[in-house]
Amino acid sequence: MLFTDANWAESSSFRRAIAKPYQPWRCVGWTDDSICFWVFPARESNRSGMLPDGLLVVDPEVLLDVVAQMSPDAFSVYVMDANPDGKPAARMQRMTGLWGQPRTSTTASDYWYRTEEGKIHPCSRRQGSAPDDAQMQLVLKLDVQDCGDPGMVEV
Repeated sequence: MLFTDANWAESSSFRRAIAKPYQPWRCVGWTDDSICFWVFPARESNRSGMLPDGLLVVDPEVLLDVVAQMSPDAFSVYVMDANPDGKPAARMQRMTGLWGQPRTSTTASDYWYRTEEGKIHPCSRRQGSAPDDAQMQLVLKLDVQDCGDPGMVEV
């Protein structure tokens, strides 16, 4: 979840005006219950000036909605993941694919992402560290050369 404080709002009326229809903030916080994604539209695809230089997205389903509005191959996605050493700093890695496990009548969809390092990770802290036996589907392919079958990646 993203959150902010009223004191973090952009104070410059000029900057607020040029950011419309968006609301500019100088600082945004998030909780780590879900992975945060940074979506960067390609400069060429953003000629109209309608998109900001980057979008912070905190849910894989919202990520799918956001990139569905962009041309394929006209954006890149990075994931802000917790440092594996348990240190407080997050690290950004380029994402190469997103997989989903279908929703059942008793569970929500689970999503998994893969980074350039080749490992597959859960998109939520409530998920286990490895996918269960349910069939996974590739729902977002970001890098043709590096986005293989999740069963063939290191977990």
